[in-house]
Amino acid sequence: MAPQEDGTKVPLTDNECPEAKFTQSDPPNGDARIDMGTVPAFSGLTKEELMKYSDDPFWVRLRWALFIIFWLGWVAMLVVAIVIIIQAPRCAPQEKLEWVQESAILQYDVVNGVDADSSGDVNPNDVVEMAKVLGMTSVYLEDLISPLDFEKESAAYDSEEIKNILAVAKENNLNVITDFVPSQVSADNSWFKNDSYKDFFIPNSGGEFNFSNPDLISALTDVLRDVWVSKGVKAFLMANADTQELRDARDTINAALKDEVDGAVVSNVTDMSNELVSGFNAEMFKAFLDGHVSDWTYYKYNPKVAESKITPEMVRLVTMSLFLVPGTPILSGVDKDYLASQKEEIKQLSDIRMKESIKIGTMTFVNSTEEDVVAFARVLKGTPGYAVAVNMNSVNNATIDFTTIKGVDASGDVSLEANYQEDPADKSPRGKQSLSSVHLGPYEGIVVQFVPSL
Repeated sequence: MAPQEDGTKVPLTDNECPEAKFTQSDPPNGDARIDMGTVPAFSGLTKEELMKYSDDPFWVRLRWALFIIFWLGWVAMLVVAIVIIIQAPRCAPQEKLEWVQESAILQYDVVNGVDADSSGDVNPNDVVEMAKVLGMTSVYLEDLISPLDFEKESAAYDSEEIKNILAVAKENNLNVITDFVPSQVSADNSWFKNDSYKDFFIPNSGGEFNFSNPDLISALTDVLRDVWVSKGVKAFLMANADTQELRDARDTINAALKDEVDGAVVSNVTDMSNELVSGFNAEMFKAFLDGHVSDWTYYKYNPKVAESKITPEMVRLVTMSLFLVPGTPILSGVDKDYLASQKEEIKQLSDIRMKESIKIGTMTFVNSTEEDVVAFARVLKGTPGYAVAVNMNSVNNATIDFTTIKGVDASGDVSLEANYQEDPADKSPRGKQSLSSVHLGPYEGIVVQFVPSL
């Protein structure tokens, strides 16, 4: 149908939805404008239309089916996650040292005290200052408990002075350690003279304690807790637990004192002065360490006494090693001169000693043909490892390959280097160090930190 000149709407067909309006331009020029009607958009079902399906059995069943499938899937995933967690291999609990094992221990000589704080006189604060400059957190007072009366100080100590030292130590978070009671006492001991305590001793032994007697263990526990722990002493060195009775006594007392202090009684103490004999060499030292590192040992070590048996250079190499092997050195004989000359090196060793790989890492000796060298590595996955070597020969150089040890990387950074025959001013620091070829001069020691390749 031809468009109407008056602009009236003309339906195109009976089935078409839109309507077209033709408008002729004015003045006439042969053009025409076509206005199309808007196509209605689908806007979904109305509420009334939806309600028709809400109760339809098909849609009800479908909704319930989807609801049940969702929650079954959620529960299944939860169960699978729990099973995976339970079945997954568990990490072994990380080994942890007792506090008494961690820091090296400073033996403080109360009788021959050191004016460490330069105050002009010897006072309890010197204990704190000495421990601080050496990087230690534990102090050992030898034989503090009187062998005649376990509730009193030994005659060598002044009660008031000990009281002040314990108070200052507590204020400065310094742990105080002394010796456990002797296994055998003299006839003058207060317990030995008391008939009610006769069962504490082995008959006809002359005063040897019967550590299998539970009453004795209970009495010792009471004395340690009520007298010494209450005064501020936190641990007691049992020279040797070489019998099952002593080991059981140690464990029983520790369990009883656990609420007051962990690891109160420790054993396996070795006096290094008995090991540093004439002719002492690297082979002997390695054999000694090899026999002790598997069982945590407390090494009583007096560098001044050691210098009377071996060379001063070798003494310092032994000191370096004892700080970095499994075990705890008890450093004694520390006077003003020792502090002045050795405090920086001891502080460095104390700092390295607190690293996780030194505390709980594995220790492996280097299998080397260098007979005058003691070399080992401390390795723990996830934390820096340390390679340690000391050359105990006064003339010959040595070269060590640490990479034969599992976990040791190809190179590392030198943490500590000491050549006791050279002037430190004449030796430039190494910095980066290849661990496949570590060169050592005579009487030289080195500590290299590396990233474990585990």
